[in-house]
Amino acid sequence: MSSLVAGIMVIASFLLASVIMFGTSLNMSTDQSQSLKDLGKISRQKVNSGISISSASVTSSLTGSNTEIALAVDNTGSESVADFGEMDVIVQYTDSSDNLVRKYLAYNPAGVGDNQWTNPVTGVTPDTFNPRMWDSDETLTINLRVAPDVKSGTSALVVVGMPRAASDQALVEN
Repeated sequence: MSSLVAGIMVIASFLLASVIMFGTSLNMSTDQSQSLKDLGKISRQKVNSGISISSASVTSSLTGSNTEIALAVDNTGSESVADFGEMDVIVQYTDSSDNLVRKYLAYNPAGVGDNQWTNPVTGVTPDTFNPRMWDSDETLTINLRVAPDVKSGTSALVVVGMPRAASDQALVEN
């Protein structure tokens, strides 16, 4: 009788371990499947996003103070941007004291300030599909100001990035 009870205990332990292992394996497979779906969605969004800086110029430069730059950026992909604060604008240049400066500029919807960027109320053209959203085949105007100023006779490298990883860069002569 004792060997029968021991056999039942061994079989019960084996079945319990099998159920636990199967449940764990099923949960891991479900998690991996969801991760692959999310990765595919993000990859499609990256493929569908694209931008091109069509023009960049210095609009004003005050020696020892700041430099203002205007950009026109074309949305060449199919992804729209509703929240401009999710975009990245980075500038690298030499200031009037010959220091290398790299700045991440913060978005300010109220207007441009030192080391900030904005887009004017009429900053998306033609803004026909989704008002105040930057859609495909539309151009976004970006005004930015860096302080200290960009050294006269040098260039500033401006990089603009979208929320879904598309980016472009342009050299701006001062």
